[in-house]
Amino acid sequence: MKQKLLFGFAMLGYFAMAQTSFLPKATINASTGDAPYTMTSGLIDGDAFPDIVIGTYLGNTLEWYKNNGDNTFTIQPLITTTLEGIGFTKLADLNGDGFLDVIASGYSNDSVAWYPNDGSGNFLTENIISSAVAGASGFSVGDINNDTFLDIAVTAYNNNEVLWFSNDGTGTFTLDANKIDDTLVNPGAMDMKDIDGDGDLDVLVGTAFYGSDVIEIFRNNLAIDGTVSFTKDATSVATGKTGMFHVSFEDIDGDADLDILATEVSYGGGPTGNLYWYEDNGTGYTETIFTTTLTNPAMALFRDLDNDGLNDIVLGNGASGVGNDLVWFKNNGSGNFDVEDVIDDTQSQAFVLAIEDYDNDGDLDIATSAYNQDALNYFENQKIVLSVSDVQFQNLTIYPNPTKDYLTFEGFNTNINVSVFDVLGKQVLAKNITDGETLNVSELATGIYTIKINNQVSSKFIKK
Repeated sequence: MKQKLLFGFAMLGYFAMAQTSFLPKATINASTGDAPYTMTSGLIDGDAFPDIVIGTYLGNTLEWYKNNGDNTFTIQPLITTTLEGIGFTKLADLNGDGFLDVIASGYSNDSVAWYPNDGSGNFLTENIISSAVAGASGFSVGDINNDTFLDIAVTAYNNNEVLWFSNDGTGTFTLDANKIDDTLVNPGAMDMKDIDGDGDLDVLVGTAFYGSDVIEIFRNNLAIDGTVSFTKDATSVATGKTGMFHVSFEDIDGDADLDILATEVSYGGGPTGNLYWYEDNGTGYTETIFTTTLTNPAMALFRDLDNDGLNDIVLGNGASGVGNDLVWFKNNGSGNFDVEDVIDDTQSQAFVLAIEDYDNDGDLDIATSAYNQDALNYFENQKIVLSVSDVQFQNLTIYPNPTKDYLTFEGFNTNINVSVFDVLGKQVLAKNITDGETLNVSELATGIYTIKINNQVSSKFIKK
C-alpha cells in the first residue's frame, strides 16, 4: 500500500520554541536472550524503518527485531548462537553490496565475526574475522588504511592489546592482526575518528581494570604507501579512573574540534560512577563532570533529541534495582547543558541504548536493553510544542511513499523549499514547491532518501 508522509505536530520539532518528552516505556520483548549487553540499529531489510540488533552476554544470542513502522517490532530468526559472551555489535556494509551487515564480538570465545545481509534481513553465514582476540570486547569500524574499504579495530581485553584487521573490500580480512597497542591493561571501550584533521582515523581507548584506569589517544601515522602505524599521545586524556564503560570522539561544545565523551562505571560497591566531557586545552584535556542521579553511568550517546540543531546527551544506567535508568541533558550550545531530565526509572541495568527515528515522524526515539531483566524496551519521542508561526506546516502531506516517479506536496499555505538527500547525506535534489505541485524523482537511483522542508522538517521516502 502506498503511504503518505505526514508532517503534523509530531514532526515540527526543529523550531526554537519546540520541546520534547517521551511516552512511557513500551516493552518490545520481555524475554530476550539472557543478559542483553549490546545493541545497535539501522536499516536492515530494505524498508524505511530502522531495525534493532541486540547481543546477549549470557544467552549467546544475536537477535534482530524488524521495525513494523507503527512503533512495534517483531523478532526474526536468530542471527547466531555460536558467539559466547557477546559484548559488542555494530551494523556496517563490509562487502560493498549496499546492505548493512552485522558484526559482533564474543568475549568468552575470543572471536570477532560478521554476518552478511542479503538485503532482506537474512543472515545465512557466519564469517569469523578472528578467533584469537583474547577477550574480544569493544570494536570500531572504519577505513584505517585509506583504501576505501571498512576495516575493524578491536580491543583484546585479556591480552592487553588493541588490534586491527584489514578488509579487502569483499569482507575478507587479514588473518594476522595488526597491532595498535600492547601497553594498556584491560582495554575495553574504543572509538575511531580523525581527531587531528590529517585525513586518517585515530583511535580512542578506555581501560576497565577497575583501578587506575586511563583514556588514551593513538594517532594514525598513515604513510603515502598505505603503511599504518600508531603513536600514543604523550599526555593521557584521563588517569586514575575506575572502569571506563564508554568513550567516543564528539564535538561537545560546537567549536569544530573533537572532544571526548566518556563514562566511568561503579564497580564492586566502589564509588559512584561519572559522566565526563574532556576538552582539548592545547596541553592536555580539561575534565568536566556532569551532575547525574545515575549511580552507574553506562552508555552515553550524543544526538539531537529536540530537533534544535544541537546534539544532546542521552545516558543509560548500569545499576540494578530501583532508581533512574535513562536520562538526557539538553544542549543549549557552547558547551552549556540543562540539568538531567529523567526519561525512565523502571529498568534494571539499562547499560546500552540505540537512538533512531524509529517511526519516521521527524524526531529521535530511544531503544534500550535491560541486562538484569532480559528486556528490550522502546521510548517514543512525543509531544512536540509548536510556535505560532509554524502552524502553517501542521497539515503538510507528501505522497505517494514508496514512489517511482513523482512526489506530490499538499496542505500548506506558502511556498516551501524542498531538499532531498541520499543515505550518505549528499544533496541530490532541491526545488521550491507550491501547494499541489510535484517533485520529479524519477532519475534518482532506487533506495531510501531523506527529504527536508525549509531545511527544518525532515522525513524519509523510498524511491522504487
